[in-house]
Amino acid sequence: MIGKDDKIMNVRALAKFFGVSDQTIWRWCKAGKIPAFKIGSQWKIRQSDINKIISQKLTKKHDGKNLALF
Repeated sequence: MIGKDDKIMNVRALAKFFGVSDQTIWRWCKAGKIPAFKIGSQWKIRQSDINKIISQKLTKKHDGKNLALF
């Protein structure tokens, strides 16, 4: 369920956020590296899911593990 403050991002917005190409985000979505869903032919990603992934990766870094987002 989407919270009232949870923003839905498209591929272009997420690509700009991470500084990668749209194609990279599309591949991550298709491979299941990002929890995403499709509306028609467009991939959509919840901002809360991205925040959760980033938080988990930062926690692992603090635990002495390697930081690689995807």
